[in-house]
Amino acid sequence: VIEHMEEDQACEFGEKVLSLFRPKLLIVSTPNFEYNTILQRSTTPENQEENKSESQLPKFRNHDHKFEWTREQFNHWATKLAEHHNYSVEFSGVGGSGEVEPGFASQIAVFKREASAVESVAEGQPYKVIWEWKKGNGEKKD
Repeated sequence: VIEHMEEDQACEFGEKVLSLFRPKLLIVSTPNFEYNTILQRSTTPENQEENKSESQLPKFRNHDHKFEWTREQFNHWATKLAEHHNYSVEFSGVGGSGEVEPGFASQIAVFKREASAVESVAEGQPYKVIWEWKKGNGEKKD
């Protein structure tokens, strides 16, 4: 739900999360700005719709949204971020249809961390044992 941050903060959020936290999986969702015309038509009574120009309709879906991206903008942001941080990214959405214009109502990017050779070996042992407490008879303490 990155649309609740300022746009530059959302971009920095992606950079920080994928570079510092490096989660195996990150799911990001945000409205598809192109879908707003459909939502505005469904929420504006017919007699008021005729009297309102495009400039009078709300810019975003929610007064709390700081920005909303088109599919192209979201795809560009997520693809660049994934490439820069060694992630794959898959796109999906909710509401509407990805096969019909203007796409899903909300768009989703699923980032998956690509395992490096070092990570693949280390995944069986995510930590290094530096000390084990043993009982007086030499057995490991449970």
